[in-house]
Amino acid sequence: MKVYQNVTGVEESTLEFNTLIEDSFSGFSIAAGTGNSNGDGLLNTGFIFSGSEGYIFDQSGRFVGGYESEEVFNIYVHCKSDNTMSFFINEVLIANNYSAPTGFDYIEFDKHGGSNMNITHSY
Repeated sequence: MKVYQNVTGVEESTLEFNTLIEDSFSGFSIAAGTGNSNGDGLLNTGFIFSGSEGYIFDQSGRFVGGYESEEVFNIYVHCKSDNTMSFFINEVLIANNYSAPTGFDYIEFDKHGGSNMNITHSY
């Protein structure tokens, strides 16, 4: 089930996703982008993280970390004014100065079962 959260589209900001996946085999995805007019889909994306069977992948499909069922993990995104971002998983830098649009206004969480995510957005 996909759920959407509107966030203020500020280019210089940080996003923190505290995520709990109920079953590591069910998978998930987290994406940020520009939402459509109904607020139920993304027109484009600035970044995407997906998980499957305990492995986390970035938007290019590159393995970047892992997770376990019923254990909270953290994805942290630092958006910069020059249309670049830095990504961290559990406080470990996984990508620096990644070029992508940073002025997004929606977060999409594709979740399964009782999985959940808490978003903290700072300026």
